[in-house]
Amino acid sequence: MKNVKTSLYVASITVGLAFAASVLRGAEHGPVVRRDAPETIRGAVYVSSEAYNAPQMWKNFNAQETLRDFGYAKKIHLNALRVWASYEYWKLDPEKFKTAFDQMLDAADKNGIRILISLFENCGVEPTPQNMWTTDAAKAFAIQSPGLEIASHEDQWDKPRAFLKWFMDNYRNDRRLLAIEVMNEPRRKTDFAFAKSMFGTAKSMQGTVPLTIGNSTIGEAVEFIPLGLDVIEFHDNFPPSCEKFEQGIQAALVLGAKHNLPVWLTEWQWVRPSGTGFGKEKISDKETTPDYASLAATVQKYPVGSFFWSLMVKKAYLPPQREKGTINGLFWPDGSVWSLKDARAIANDPKLELVEKQALPLGFLDYLKSDKP
Repeated sequence: MKNVKTSLYVASITVGLAFAASVLRGAEHGPVVRRDAPETIRGAVYVSSEAYNAPQMWKNFNAQETLRDFGYAKKIHLNALRVWASYEYWKLDPEKFKTAFDQMLDAADKNGIRILISLFENCGVEPTPQNMWTTDAAKAFAIQSPGLEIASHEDQWDKPRAFLKWFMDNYRNDRRLLAIEVMNEPRRKTDFAFAKSMFGTAKSMQGTVPLTIGNSTIGEAVEFIPLGLDVIEFHDNFPPSCEKFEQGIQAALVLGAKHNLPVWLTEWQWVRPSGTGFGKEKISDKETTPDYASLAATVQKYPVGSFFWSLMVKKAYLPPQREKGTINGLFWPDGSVWSLKDARAIANDPKLELVEKQALPLGFLDYLKSDKP
């Protein structure tokens, strides 16, 4: 382990020097892409409490609720939040989307937080009107953006590209943005083609805000490095052990050092010895509820940006996890937390004082796990 840590330390120094060199080169040849020391980035995924997906969050956007929730993030010393945009909602009402997004950025800025915005989403269900707007928990999930009918057919790409160009025109130099994630988790051949095309367009319009892709593995991130990736993202939501989790982080840092790129772990949750929950394996009740303390200290050992899933207590975002009864999140809308132990671990503050909801209302846990809206 000593040799590993030494190697990682040397790697982080190498990356830092490379960042400095890239800034000097950028000053000579165009916009200087902002660089943050990855270990200073402490974040969470954010979807508002009452929304099941991004279209619902933007349609029902509430500036005061957002300011309140971002205040909760500040209490646990977060300085970044990862949020999904919605191409589908933008199509319906671009002016309202812009107003809401600007208000979100203002709320973040007031709390010392920057936003990692994800423009397109490969996970979830098709963006039909029924799927986007239902509040039936048996049917309300993450929304693919754009849907397969568009993402799989190149002759349809100009439609989402118009959204991408609009966004870059308005926000490519916005200091309130931590980075622009062009797409989350492209996996299939057609997904990669769409994501690479959109990333190329974003790169051609880039300002000072870094560009990235939300890859589920570092192997997938390799696909985008030659296109000018500014940050390597990877996800590890439910590792079987801390040891396996560390191995993944170490491998990502080695890749980052090789390409002189920072590394961000933009989705992590807790240890699940039984399995990830995305397959057919059975998950115990204990493994379906938050236990961020099982991984927080491990994350904090390494020079990576990190985002846990999620800031607000919610039913799981994706169908396989919802079917398993997974609940994610730390804060309730009233500012109390699911677990004070988790809050202290994430904040790296053993003296942090927050109200913990240890005694849930009768049947409330069953309600969270049910298919009720």
